[in-house]
Amino acid sequence: MKALGIAVLVALARALFRDPVALRSRLGCGGRVNPPLTLVLEMVAVSLRQGASIPFALEGVGRTLGGAYAETMIRVARLLVEGNDWYFSWAQAMRHPRIGEAMTVLSGCLESSWLHGTSPLNRMDTTIEQVERKARSRLDQETARLSIRILMPTGLCILPAFVLIGVIPCIAAFAGGMF
Repeated sequence: MKALGIAVLVALARALFRDPVALRSRLGCGGRVNPPLTLVLEMVAVSLRQGASIPFALEGVGRTLGGAYAETMIRVARLLVEGNDWYFSWAQAMRHPRIGEAMTVLSGCLESSWLHGTSPLNRMDTTIEQVERKARSRLDQETARLSIRILMPTGLCILPAFVLIGVIPCIAAFAGGMF
């Protein structure tokens, strides 16, 4: 019987993991999961701290991240190297359906550096802190909502049990002593 159970588990594992792309789509990942914005900003900041130019940093981080980030960041880097205007280079990246918001934030961090020659690192550090603060705030709000959603069913389950086990026997004992 034990061997049959192991054989069923092995067959199930083979069916599930035979096609990892199908498994990701069944799990709701849809293929590749985008990394958090803070990670992207940190990676670009590290590249810039090491002396890379903005296009080189964008291309290197894009190649490292892969997926939508690779094609978008490499395209922006190439447009900048070719001498195109900053806004023209970033326009299509900021309209990307999945990572457009991240590209808008990244462009905002690097814009003054490209146009005026200032260091982008302070602005990037500030942006990373703001994004983390927003994420923490959103997490706290969702946690509060979840605790309320959990409290209602728990209360509705425990209250009848308390009445049936604690209150009714006490009333019955009190009423039994009166008669």
